Amino acid sequence: MNSLIPSRRVLRQLDFAWREWAHRSPVISQTRTTTCYARQRYRIISGPASRRAQAVASNEHLPSRRASTSAATANTTPESTTPSQTSSPTTPKLPDITNHYTLFPCTLPHGPPPSGSFSIPLPALRKEFLQIQSLHHPDKHPEEPAHSRALALSALINNAYKTLSDPLLRAQYLLQQIYGINVMSEDSSTHKTDTETLMEVMDAQERIEEAETEEQIEEIRAENAERIEQTSQALGEALERDDAAAATRECVRLKYWRSLGDGLHSWEPGKEVRLVH
Repeated sequence: MNSLIPSRRVLRQLDFAWREWAHRSPVISQTRTTTCYARQRYRIISGPASRRAQAVASNEHLPSRRASTSAATANTTPESTTPSQTSSPTTPKLPDITNHYTLFPCTLPHGPPPSGSFSIPLPALRKEFLQIQSLHHPDKHPEEPAHSRALALSALINNAYKTLSDPLLRAQYLLQQIYGINVMSEDSSTHKTDTETLMEVMDAQERIEEAETEEQIEEIRAENAERIEQTSQALGEALERDDAAAATRECVRLKYWRSLGDGLHSWEPGKEVRLVH
């Protein structure tokens, strides 16, 4: 039985042969550490029983060659087989382009009057406008047909924001969309100016042309600013109660006061003031 236990000389020969074999075989070289580990654990001590016990104890702690080879293969898996962690950018959801109000659902959830309010919180509107414009900016969609679609949508969003930000443009848009009334038309049969408004406008225009000092102009500017505020409020109330006739009348009045404000802004002594009706 003692002849089954290899001597030190045999172990050295086996180790030398193993090193040569491992050097020539790249697969077996991965298990070289395991073999060296086994040799270190297999120390010959005195007595045949002790040698057999030591060999058995050492073999219990050795990993199998198949297990170590599988582990090495798993660790050397090419990166190309690993699923990509970077997902392609997703196309943002297109906004509702039914009308200018549906483009901004967070700021204007109730839509246009009479269901919603004529007054609009401008800071909230601008914040939502910038968010939507950022999502659909043409520079973020360089490929066709997405680029052309983004250009058209960006222009629509810009126009909607500009229209809703200005009470006069907003009122003109609502009158056209809801009632089919175009107050910008040269045909004034659908939006005649009342006599009282015409007299008030002519009086203000005459005062501007006769003004000689900046103090006189500032007084007229303050009066006109108050008229604009009052007319905008009356216009909003008319639209909210679904009164097309009153809304049209107030919209025309607001056009006059806005034109008068532009004349006051560019005032110079002796300069004629021309109002856009």
